[in-house]
Amino acid sequence: MGIALPAQDTFGFGLYSYADAARFIGGKPSELRRWLKGYSTQRDGRHTTHAPLWSPQWAGTGIEGIGFRDLIELRFVRTFVAGGVPLNLIRRTIDEVHERLGRHYPFTSTRFKTDGRRIFMELLDASGDAALVDVVKRQDVIRKVIAPSLREGIELNIDDEATRWYPIKGSRAVVFDPQRSFGQPILAGSGVPTVAIAEALQVENGDAQRVARLYGISAADVRKAVSFEQRVAP
Repeated sequence: MGIALPAQDTFGFGLYSYADAARFIGGKPSELRRWLKGYSTQRDGRHTTHAPLWSPQWAGTGIEGIGFRDLIELRFVRTFVAGGVPLNLIRRTIDEVHERLGRHYPFTSTRFKTDGRRIFMELLDASGDAALVDVVKRQDVIRKVIAPSLREGIELNIDDEATRWYPIKGSRAVVFDPQRSFGQPILAGSGVPTVAIAEALQVENGDAQRVARLYGISAADVRKAVSFEQRVAP
């Protein structure tokens, strides 16, 4: 993972380096780090400091990484950015949705599906930026963020907080669960990390049956784990 694991009593958040987060949700590690650690810019001799979009779960602990809820929320932010929405508008949307809905991770919340579009469009109209309005209308970014396809596989608890993520469409074989293995991707049934299976397959010269016997899993599980790891390979 590229980061030191915390003590046993801090289990439950999930823990991801920015490099691993980028593998799992796309983007660049430096970009994700800027969004959650803040950054500075200098223009025309003026120095401007930009605060993090929100305070990540591991803020103040000295651990250089993010938690599971941060990871899931960043998927939505990345979709906005990829669609051409400026970060300052995303920041304002996060602040506004948090104030109106009382959610620390507003994009993940199911309430964003009903209220988010209205709030987003209000802020968009208030910006007065015709070019930005055109970008959003043409690419329909907000619809992508609200769309079931982006939310598929995410389990929420009664408080509307993300608790698990099944990243393979239509399958529950692989899961991100912050209560297990620090939230790293594992086979849901056995708990074996997908990366361990992929590495074992290399060592065993592609013998999926032998790897399956070594871990006490099926050859189908081996294939699913390896397929996932290949998909998120940097």
